[in-house]
Amino acid sequence: MVGRKFGIHSVPPLTKEQCQTIKVVGISGSSRQQPGMSKSERLLLHALELYREYGCEAIFIRLKDLIIHECEGNYSENPAYCTYPCQSSMKYEDDQMQVVYDAILASDIILLATPIRWNNHSSLIQKFVERMNSIENQYAWYGVQMIKNKVAGLIIIGHVDGVQHVAGNLLNFLSWLGFHIPEDAIASWVGENDEDTTKDWGLIEQNRYTQEDLQNLITGALQLAYQLKNACPDEKSGNRL
Repeated sequence: MVGRKFGIHSVPPLTKEQCQTIKVVGISGSSRQQPGMSKSERLLLHALELYREYGCEAIFIRLKDLIIHECEGNYSENPAYCTYPCQSSMKYEDDQMQVVYDAILASDIILLATPIRWNNHSSLIQKFVERMNSIENQYAWYGVQMIKNKVAGLIIIGHVDGVQHVAGNLLNFLSWLGFHIPEDAIASWVGENDEDTTKDWGLIEQNRYTQEDLQNLITGALQLAYQLKNACPDEKSGNRL
């Protein structure tokens, strides 16, 4: 047998009683205009359905449906200007990034879903990353740790090989914010070179490795989130990852 072996590794789920204490937010970074067109978003929605079946509270955010102004680089002028709430949230009355902030701060697990765009994550995810700088800067500049005992994972879908590049960028970003990363942190799929996206979803559903990765991402994140929520006080006050 050559290639990756299927079914060797699996993460057992928590009990439904344990899962009821865990809140999950799924964030879609696809720019597709109509629901159902984005495969990364569909896989994210499937993951959220599974979380709900386990007993978790799970909410969904589609970044393209929100008005989110670009980061204006206040940190570059003076780190003290990059505060929470973000300057752009206060400057623009129609800015809706606070919806995202509130959901993340209230959650135990976040899943980011993105297509691959020229070997990178989507522009919507990049905007999200830059606007989260005010959260990270609360710790780096003021010593206030807003992201604590939270778990993050990724869903990455594309038609050119860029999964590891995208994952490396985003996992680095999430670690700087203070998120804990489970052992199985990524569910992914890369399509054929013909780039016929009309057949993608059927192939994704049939791909045992993608489905196994998704299941392990879900249950692994649950295991880690539960451990963090139920750690003793001394463990909870440990070093920031």
